[in-house]
Amino acid sequence: MRGRNFLCLSLLTLLTVALEPAARADRDTQRTSVRFHLYHDYLIVAQGSAGPLKGLNFLVDTGASPTVLDRRLAQKLGLDELPASIAVVNGSVPAGRAIVPSLEFGPLRRDNFPIVVEDLSFFQKALPVPIDAVIGLDVLGQSAFEIDYAWGQIRFGALAPLANSLPLRIQAGLPIIDAELNHVAVHLLMDTAASSLILFEPKTPGPVLPTKVSAPRGSPDTIGEFERKQVWLRSLRLGEAEFGRESALVVRSPGDEERSFDGLMSPAALGMTKVAIDVERGVLAFSR
Repeated sequence: MRGRNFLCLSLLTLLTVALEPAARADRDTQRTSVRFHLYHDYLIVAQGSAGPLKGLNFLVDTGASPTVLDRRLAQKLGLDELPASIAVVNGSVPAGRAIVPSLEFGPLRRDNFPIVVEDLSFFQKALPVPIDAVIGLDVLGQSAFEIDYAWGQIRFGALAPLANSLPLRIQAGLPIIDAELNHVAVHLLMDTAASSLILFEPKTPGPVLPTKVSAPRGSPDTIGEFERKQVWLRSLRLGEAEFGRESALVVRSPGDEERSFDGLMSPAALGMTKVAIDVERGVLAFSR
């Protein structure tokens, strides 16, 4: 079900517009939690507010930058929209950009906040609830936070240590980690809205991907039509944690020459029960 519905939302939300970097929240902020629903075992949906509108459905996507507001919601708020575009696997799609007067998610609040505007109605193909916004790291990164998949909670503030940790760096607003695939060093985007471990097809053959792959398959349930191929990796290592043999999907590169990562790492697909991000300290931690 995961691979068939949303191969990866963040292939939609690697954006061509440059907006302001996220502000940092006070690190002494009281620890607060937000409940969420988990759909298809990986898509995190929790409630938040935009302007005067409460009880909105926000999809949490660490691989989205900037945050995306549904066009229907933007029209309700009376936002002035300027043209922009969003990069997808096979090109780009028109979008918009605007300023939302306020955006709240748990203890986090942004005022006069720049966002991208896009039609998010495609989520209705796979989810039983409408999605009003896709909340990215430009909002979440104001505070250290932990996603607890088992308890369905996102906790903000000072975090308890987890079993594994590794360095995290932010590039173009996106969280990047170093990993080893088949004992070859690669850079992966830590993406909570990815359905699987997803690798971009290299321009030239290399030792990372196996030579034998499954036949290409179309992805009619995602934004844009594109092919994916399934491969089995002999090994995957994140920091000191060895995952062993893992399945991955290979897709065509989005075509962004400035892209500094080789694929997308889905914490849910790798069986992580907790994952924490501390942007200020540059740490990704997780438990299995």
